[in-house]
Amino acid sequence: MSHVVQETTFGKVLCLHTDDGLCGLGEIVPAPPLEPQERLARYSETLPLLSDLIGEPHTSIKELINALQERDASWNGITFGMETAYYDLLARKSEATFADVLGGARDTSIEDYFSISEEDPARVRARMAMAGSQRKVIQIKVGVYSLAHELGLIRTALDLMTESQILLVDANGGWSPEQAEEAINAIQDTRLIWEEPCAFYEENRDLCRSLDAQILLDGETSRDAEAAKRAIHDGTAYGMCIKPALVGGLGIARQIRDLCTEAGIKMRIDGPWCGDIASAAIVNLALGAPPDLLIAGCDLREPLSRDPDLDGLFHAAENRISPSHPYGFDAAEVRRLLGPAEQVWN
Repeated sequence: MSHVVQETTFGKVLCLHTDDGLCGLGEIVPAPPLEPQERLARYSETLPLLSDLIGEPHTSIKELINALQERDASWNGITFGMETAYYDLLARKSEATFADVLGGARDTSIEDYFSISEEDPARVRARMAMAGSQRKVIQIKVGVYSLAHELGLIRTALDLMTESQILLVDANGGWSPEQAEEAINAIQDTRLIWEEPCAFYEENRDLCRSLDAQILLDGETSRDAEAAKRAIHDGTAYGMCIKPALVGGLGIARQIRDLCTEAGIKMRIDGPWCGDIASAAIVNLALGAPPDLLIAGCDLREPLSRDPDLDGLFHAAENRISPSHPYGFDAAEVRRLLGPAEQVWN
């Protein structure tokens, strides 16, 4: 990744069950920058809230989710997990697919982009060979080294790409406006999408207005629903990253997806690294985006060592992914694979 090395990801699987035997599964996905003590504090504060749901109608889950979404962003990964389990319950109750409760699917699979984080041009070439010419979308991480060096890395990647491929140049907000303008002016290529060049929304918005370039917003707009809606209203961005686990849940992410659809704004729908249940939920949301507006999604389990593997996604082709279980995971099988629950309320 551009600015950090992430060695561990934390999460919890949540199973909500009703008196009539229905089960809904969700995965809590705390944001990577969350300090351990803050993450553990949120988990501890969640326990009595879950206990209070015992014996209540299933709609009380949604009321709790709505209340938690009013709190600060440190709760977003928890509300995402709860809402995933709630939507899973709704899908099973109505005998629908998970994508149906998110507005339906417009495709059966989505593009899976390939990410490159390398300093050495030779390593970039090696990674490009791994990606292959069939990969529609490739991402290269920048915003770390000198601008001249990073422009060289971008050109290295472009030289190995076909005319139909897309290169996401992801600075993760690491460039100043002056550096971003210099980079964009230095390489004019229709295959380029400049992802979050600067740290602040206003800086990226101003770049959109002043330069003839395809700029994809991430950063603030992927963590703050109001920032995302403001960007859509401003109408300057070429595209936007939507990250349900960071923005506070699938419902909010769906609103942003549908607003982008109405405005004709391109989307990339993914999130932080996570396990099978969260990855499958996010891909189901991405399936509801118009294919011509969806740049790509991501197999968010890809860099992780997983034991056991819940087999949440499958590769419909080498560069495309689909949910393995469109009607939801088998809760009994998940329990068997994961072993005894850490906490049970009934």
